[in-house]
Amino acid sequence: MDQIEQRALNMPRMMRRLGVDSEAAYGCGLGLMIARAARRCSQCRTVETCTAWLGRPAADTAHRDFCPNAELFERLAG
Repeated sequence: MDQIEQRALNMPRMMRRLGVDSEAAYGCGLGLMIARAARRCSQCRTVETCTAWLGRPAADTAHRDFCPNAELFERLAG
């Protein structure tokens, strides 16, 4: 799988891992924010780190060190 495909898969996985309900976010009129997050993900330079973090069973806060959308996703989660 190439990095473009991996980025496309990682964003929804990251959102789920952090507890973001993407349907609720779109329903609350946050579609533009999600679209901007998708753009950031599509240009992310840490795709390997992200994929590895998502592959670990336990969530920790290491995503804050590499994910350009960490703050947004955490706000949307809760």
